[in-house]
Amino acid sequence: MRGVSGCVPANRVKTSDLHFFKEDKGEKFTKTTGIIERRVAPEGMCTSDLCCKAAEALIAKLGWKKETIDVLIFASNTPDYRSPATSCLLQHRLGLPTTCFTFDISTVCCGFIQGLTVLGSLMENGNIKRALLLAGDTNSKTSSPDDQSRYPLLGDAGTATAWEYNPDADEMMVNIMSDGSNEAFVVTPDSGFRHFVTPESFIPHVCDDGIKRAPIHGIMNGMEVFSYAISECPKAIRALSERYNIDIINDVDYYLFHQANLKLNLTVAKKLKIDTTKMPSNIQYFGNISCAAIPLLMVTNISNEISTKKLRLLFSAIGAGFVWGGAYMTTNNVVVTDLLEL
Repeated sequence: MRGVSGCVPANRVKTSDLHFFKEDKGEKFTKTTGIIERRVAPEGMCTSDLCCKAAEALIAKLGWKKETIDVLIFASNTPDYRSPATSCLLQHRLGLPTTCFTFDISTVCCGFIQGLTVLGSLMENGNIKRALLLAGDTNSKTSSPDDQSRYPLLGDAGTATAWEYNPDADEMMVNIMSDGSNEAFVVTPDSGFRHFVTPESFIPHVCDDGIKRAPIHGIMNGMEVFSYAISECPKAIRALSERYNIDIINDVDYYLFHQANLKLNLTVAKKLKIDTTKMPSNIQYFGNISCAAIPLLMVTNISNEISTKKLRLLFSAIGAGFVWGGAYMTTNNVVVTDLLEL
């Protein structure tokens, strides 16, 4: 990893200002989730806009010539269109060569880990020298503003990480799993071709859980997600540790976990018996920003350390499906931009 950059909307939304939190319910929500405020993209701003700004700043700071970039991956659940792929559009917007190989990944919160896994496989033989992984989402747009189980959780952000082939680099180790039997727990019903969008898709109604939303809005069963995550994420990290002989207590400088819920991460940390002082968090200022969470932690929480010395990092994330897993890698003097706003 040569560099990392992050961009968030300038618009801030405080949890305490949300209309459905009465009396002290907002404070209770913040105490459980850790979320004080989020960055929310206004109408017309897309994930690609945030990622594009992050990528432009990172390319400039690295001093890379754009014609030397061989691959661009866009990891996101909120593309510009169903087709064409947003990665292809970003190739044009960024002025990358037509020889640049582009594709999208849509595993939501696990997109960054899946993206670095794919890039590692593509680059390991040395035929590909430089690549960009753009990871982010604007999931605030997918939620009903009246859904107090989901809307207060989701923030918006875009990130860029730059990768370069180095035959002397330490091995990157990954363990990713999937279980599609859980589709109902995090799903947007009318969003594809199984249930095609119709005019009725935009009509809100009170659902079985008592929440007012339209079929075009996302649904999240928070209790099921929490239960699955605290059970399976520690198992995946232990499996990674055993497979690659990693001492997750002594061989890790920082644990960069997906920022879905503060209580969730603390529970996983307790199960793994890891030092929470080495588990940075930025959920209080950004909320759940999907696959942008891990790279944004590098920008907002450990920028000084990651840019000046070698670090051993352990990643963990879980996303809709479910898709979940962990990754372990070392970094050395990574170029980091300031946090950008759009």
